[in-house]
Amino acid sequence: MVKRMCVHLGVVFLFFSVLFSQSGTITAEGMGMSEDAAIEQAKRAAVEIGIGTVMSSETIVKNSVLFSDNIYAKATGFVKTYTVKDKSQGPDGLWIVTIDAQVTEILDEVLQNELAVQTLLNAMNRPKMIFMVREENLIDNIASDFAETKLVSMFYEKGFDVVDRQLVQALKGEADFTQAIAGDVTAASKIASMLGADIIVIGTARISSGGKVYSMFSGQADMNAKIVRADTGEILAIVPQARGKKPHISATTAGINAVNEAAGKLGAEIIVQLIRKWSTQQANAINVFLVVTNVDFMSYMTIGTYLKSQMIPGIQSAFEKGFNDGVAEYQILFEGKSQDLAMALMQNPPEAVALQVTGLSGNRISAQISQ
Repeated sequence: MVKRMCVHLGVVFLFFSVLFSQSGTITAEGMGMSEDAAIEQAKRAAVEIGIGTVMSSETIVKNSVLFSDNIYAKATGFVKTYTVKDKSQGPDGLWIVTIDAQVTEILDEVLQNELAVQTLLNAMNRPKMIFMVREENLIDNIASDFAETKLVSMFYEKGFDVVDRQLVQALKGEADFTQAIAGDVTAASKIASMLGADIIVIGTARISSGGKVYSMFSGQADMNAKIVRADTGEILAIVPQARGKKPHISATTAGINAVNEAAGKLGAEIIVQLIRKWSTQQANAINVFLVVTNVDFMSYMTIGTYLKSQMIPGIQSAFEKGFNDGVAEYQILFEGKSQDLAMALMQNPPEAVALQVTGLSGNRISAQISQ
């Protein structure tokens, strides 16, 4: 007989940690194969100390004998600011870094704190954003870009790095641009790559009139958007609908005001989703995609086994995603930045495989096996 017991340990919060998270400083230590990697580990440690750990345990018992006990831990919290207190590099090349960090579990506090947002953007290597919004103006029946202009302004004021709209507009008429503006993620990724962007916001905006009431026109606008990583195609955020409705004596002005309101709502939701996702990655792990060329089947299996061997600190899990025509793909759940993993692969490569990193962009590492 199999008796299944699920034990939920719930949320573990230390009282003094909550006090620290509101106004004090947490001191934490991290170790890594580079100074940046050690800092990332220290930040994770600060979150775990300052906020606590959500834990659940599923225990399976067969004939009163324990044969499976899986413990899952997920840190929840954000490092608002930090300073490096001490750092050293040992004879084995490993860095040990101690930081003083301010931690919070309150997302609104991060959103309202400009320095906290900048700290988070720096931690994510300051991704550059590109906006591509197809706008349909049914009031004046002309091409317009009010929504895109509003979004660019919002993100720029928030401190995000944004591709100059003039550079984007200069590509109008190109086949990739036409397909991208129609929602083709692959085409949009090509445009983003040409302009050095890491994140694409692909959306639609529709401006219409709700008619006239007395002397006022009702302007209405509907928007939606998806936010995608240019290098991996990963969807970072989705806003299925954002609506705006504004009255004015001018139908044109009513429409402009309505689409600005819709764009403001959509932009605010995108920022919330991105910061929540990036903050969670900062506290936990990210997906990194490794693509290796000049690979045969034995090398494909050797690299996969090596990634799963725990030889590289920070790798939680790794999966072989495919092998075709000498190209191997792996998905790695990694506690740190992709460049930290790339550095670790170069400093501590698998035996019998001459692995060389050839490219790095966002969450994607390109490598090859030297012949």
